[in-house]
Amino acid sequence: MITFDSAKSIALKTIKREGATLEMELTLAEDETLEEDFGWVFFYTSVKWLETNDLKYAIAGNAPFIIDRYTGHLELAGTAHEISHYIKLYRRYGTCHPIEE
Repeated sequence: MITFDSAKSIALKTIKREGATLEMELTLAEDETLEEDFGWVFFYTSVKWLETNDLKYAIAGNAPFIIDRYTGHLELAGTAHEISHYIKLYRRYGTCHPIEE
């Protein structure tokens, strides 16, 4: 089992890699983090977007991700549905993207 701090560290490493790919600095939207029985749901955005609210700094397709408290596994959610949909799938199947629903 991992702690919230360990999960947050995984989340920060993940968005740092993603930010390098996008050539922009990303940050966790910490006020939006959700704690669930299975782990945590992390949201992120660009630092410039948070500082300016200027749409040119917004990022598209930045799906939230789940970090499982029991395994430390990171699971990318999606953007086609509300996060509650992906939480429900993860809770039921252990993945946000089951082959069959």
